Amino acid sequence: MATVSYPFAVGRIRALELKLIDAPRWARLREAGREEAARLLSETGYGNGAPKDDPEAMIRAEEEETRRVIAELSPEPAWTDLFLLPIDAHNLKAAYKGKRLSQDVSRLLTEGGTVQPEIMRLSVETGEYSMLPEAFRAVLEEADHFDSLLSFSAAVDRAVFEQIRLVLKKKKNPLLSRYFSAQADFTNVLSVLRAAALKWDRETLEKVLLPGGTIPEEAFPEALASGQFIPILCKGEFSSIIQRALEDYARDGQLVEAEKRFTQERIALLNEGQDDAFSIGPIACYLMRRENEARELRVLFAQKT
Repeated sequence: MATVSYPFAVGRIRALELKLIDAPRWARLREAGREEAARLLSETGYGNGAPKDDPEAMIRAEEEETRRVIAELSPEPAWTDLFLLPIDAHNLKAAYKGKRLSQDVSRLLTEGGTVQPEIMRLSVETGEYSMLPEAFRAVLEEADHFDSLLSFSAAVDRAVFEQIRLVLKKKKNPLLSRYFSAQADFTNVLSVLRAAALKWDRETLEKVLLPGGTIPEEAFPEALASGQFIPILCKGEFSSIIQRALEDYARDGQLVEAEKRFTQERIALLNEGQDDAFSIGPIACYLMRRENEARELRVLFAQKT
């Protein structure tokens, strides 16, 4: 298969960006009832042929189509595949749960990762891991040592970032290295806020912390113990972004809003490569914006139920 050129791929992405839901359409969707919102969405061509009265099916169809297009367009699959690892992680967790609890989890598996869902399921069931990403293989080889599904799930989340590190060590990309470092920092800060709200102990927090960030590891348990989030967590390369998010959180106490803020900041980091027609930035940024759009639609329709 011929390699797709960056200018061609970025040109296609620019055209696809016009289909993103804009502010006026978001306003109409929020004002409408559930059935009316689903109809409005389908009238824009959203849903890729899924039933028009099933918002979740429409969203999933769009997600899968977006991932297919990215796979088709990407000049550097090794880099765009990094954004699909969370789907592999989801499928790995589901397959492992199915094996451990002797349950059929086929309906929980999702298309669009770097590994076909059925291959993931069979790999877990048979113990043949050679077709899986290296970091996932390492987790499965230690699976007997996990005391719970939660511990396994946390290990898989860490494996996503370990796999990213392995790939970017071999195939360097400063923009993506910075992006994923920011994602690790932001996710770890959110984990501290969640741990404080749920009164987790240090051990529980440390299980869910991700590698690859720029904040010193000792800052997270220290912040949890003291409750002093801003002075302790505002460190590393993205300290100013984190400070603004934590100041907002101190005012409103809304973890969901903090998550949204960090998502927008991650998209902004990818936007730094938007003007370069020879960068993976515009392609990755489009994928992120589509994922965020899907997330927001799920929230919108859940509120209308």
